[in-house]
Amino acid sequence: MFSKILFFLWLAAITFISLVDYSSIGAITSTKSLGSGFWLHIAGYFIAGVLFFLAFGRTRPKWLLAALIALFLLGVLFEILQIPIPKRSFNPNDIAANGLGLAGFYVWHKFWPKRE
Repeated sequence: MFSKILFFLWLAAITFISLVDYSSIGAITSTKSLGSGFWLHIAGYFIAGVLFFLAFGRTRPKWLLAALIALFLLGVLFEILQIPIPKRSFNPNDIAANGLGLAGFYVWHKFWPKRE
């Protein structure tokens, strides 16, 4: 149950970070020094994959791949929805980074030694 709550909290955080113009909040600084957040996108979506697996993915491996695709499409939707938000913009590199994070998790999951 805790892992499901954590997954949905992470998803809510990604949604907030993606769709809110938080540039006027002094405590949050720009991620331009990290390449427009490229590495943050990779990490954020890798963690989303891990949390989904911990919450739901242990019984049906086919559902895991479907969920990772759905998370990727959600990231694409978030990028599209950023177009009208002030001080936010559509960035195909962010979409690529989201995909790399999810693909990285999938590869890690497939090849990491499993405990029996």
